[in-house]
Amino acid sequence: MEQVKYRFYPGTSSKAINKIKLIDRILAFFFRRRLKALPQCPIQEITIVQLAHIGDLFLMLPAIKALKSVSNYKVNLLVNSQNLAIARQLDFIDHVTVADAPYFARGKTVSYLDFIRQLRKVSTHLIFDIRGDLRNIFFIKIFTRHRLFAGYNVGGGGPLLDLVFQYNHGAHITTLFNPLFNYLKIPLPDFAKHWVSDSMPYVAVDEVFPPEFIVVHLGTGAQARKWPMANFIKTIRDISFIIPVYVLGTSQDITVQEHALLKTIPNVISCVGRYSITESVYIVKRSSLFLGLDSGFTHIAALLGRRVVVLFSGTVNSQVWSPFSVYKSQVTLIKKTVSCDWGTGCGKLECDDNICMKQIKPGEVVKILTQMLLTPKFN
Repeated sequence: MEQVKYRFYPGTSSKAINKIKLIDRILAFFFRRRLKALPQCPIQEITIVQLAHIGDLFLMLPAIKALKSVSNYKVNLLVNSQNLAIARQLDFIDHVTVADAPYFARGKTVSYLDFIRQLRKVSTHLIFDIRGDLRNIFFIKIFTRHRLFAGYNVGGGGPLLDLVFQYNHGAHITTLFNPLFNYLKIPLPDFAKHWVSDSMPYVAVDEVFPPEFIVVHLGTGAQARKWPMANFIKTIRDISFIIPVYVLGTSQDITVQEHALLKTIPNVISCVGRYSITESVYIVKRSSLFLGLDSGFTHIAALLGRRVVVLFSGTVNSQVWSPFSVYKSQVTLIKKTVSCDWGTGCGKLECDDNICMKQIKPGEVVKILTQMLLTPKFN
């Protein structure tokens, strides 16, 4: 069995790691041969898999758009139902298939039987799983129809892949597409040059917006990445003296009492729970500046070309998972280094005392926002 440099979060138990390594050794015994070249029939169709969360999908889009722009391949997506509303409106995607992986479901029950039924609808030439997850690789290998299966072995399952790409540990997530371009013998393009903000689908909102305003998005997919709502409210109150503030999020992001307090602040418009994803995209598109957590909407704001300030937790590596920048100095990260983030991110979704977020103070955030608003771009 070839030597594998695995990628696990620091909190992963040694029992789980040893189990994955044992499974790999067993798989390597039964699957010893891998294809080294394209099959006789040319590859004309590529299906890209992103069964995880919405932010992960958005980080992939510039690379996928570039692939479609510089090649004649039919490019498909395999995504979960949460990402369908956006994915099916992307004009550079030829076909979208939905598959809900139970192991990625947050707060809802998904059956493995339904997952398998969804995967069985997939028929493609080359399927590429970017995540490098043993569970993904197993189910895709067994239950989809494909000529070639490409991906990464860093989370286990490498022996099931036809093409194992070299994983660039510590590099930004978008670079994980580089080996695919190399394998297809396509010169590596500048992803930012092929991305335009109008590539992100939106639905116009029938509302009159001020010429300049800031969007503050309250939500994120993991409790460990949340910022105390009292800090958000203080920041919103202070910055609203300078510029109108539109607040986005869902009803799960804020309590009834906190929302009532938020709506009493002058020059603040609460859009919490009022708009769909694509309508919210339109509001962000109209904004001058965006403040948010490590979330899908923060990635959307960056892809829309907005100036973005991110309150970044210690749960993941910011060098890998920061928003994709379409121009220099577009994204500003506010991040505190704490001992429990291990330098690479602790990997926690839940944390009893997320000091990495609590150490970010409203005054610091307001100062950075104010400085950005006073730059010539906003005058």
